[in-house]
Amino acid sequence: MESITVRKMAFEFPQDMELVFIEHDPAFSFLFLGTWMLLPFLEPYLMRTIRTAMNETKDEALRHDMRQFCSQEGQHYQQHARANEQVLAVMPEIARNQMRQQLAAIETQYRSFSEKRTLTWNLAYAEGFEAYTAAGARTQLELRVFDTMKDPIRDLMLWHIMEEVEHRTVAFDAYEALGRGYLYGLRVGIWAQNHFVGLGKALAATMIEAFPDLMAAHDNPEAKSVRDRNRSIYMRRTLKNLAPIYLPWYSPRRMPLPPMYDEARAEYNRRAVSTTP
Repeated sequence: MESITVRKMAFEFPQDMELVFIEHDPAFSFLFLGTWMLLPFLEPYLMRTIRTAMNETKDEALRHDMRQFCSQEGQHYQQHARANEQVLAVMPEIARNQMRQQLAAIETQYRSFSEKRTLTWNLAYAEGFEAYTAAGARTQLELRVFDTMKDPIRDLMLWHIMEEVEHRTVAFDAYEALGRGYLYGLRVGIWAQNHFVGLGKALAATMIEAFPDLMAAHDNPEAKSVRDRNRSIYMRRTLKNLAPIYLPWYSPRRMPLPPMYDEARAEYNRRAVSTTP
């Protein structure tokens, strides 16, 4: 198992940042953006959960990985908070205000989970989310979807999903050590995945509604053909990679890792302002 490295990055998010970063597909671009806009609130929640779990285990190897997990997630949410402000800045005023209200409600919800739910429930949510995103990251790396995406969102996304794969065992190990077994974890984990995707879809819907002319500009046979082909390939591979995470014998340690994962690790090790092994 590779080590978990904390990388401090220096991404730039310019005022003219391209929101349609997936070719011919504003709706899919907005869906990715919508889910990623949750992260300045979701990832502090994950950090709170894992830090609480650290107090419940004496396994020093696991505690080390938990610390590295929290440090990586801390870097992630700070970068995404900066990206969020640039996304919001280009929104029409009505949509921007609506999205700020949505994000405030999301933050309140995740704080409520920390305050009112049990550690076991929160660990099951964390593992459900981490298993889901690791499977999705694997799909993105296998298909090399980043090769046709536009920066800076592409750059932020590749760095983040590489690190999601790198720390893929931590929430799993924490739940294994402190959770309530397979069926409970499965039930809460599926709820967590639907919750996360539902919140992302709601934000994406606000963005889609805010840009009718942009959506219409991509409503042509050529763009539709590209979208349909790419989405079909992506969804088939995603379903294949997601299926194992629901099985009783699932372990992220058995996840096959594509070559682009190692390529991305090497790239961001090189580009990081600083690293902490």
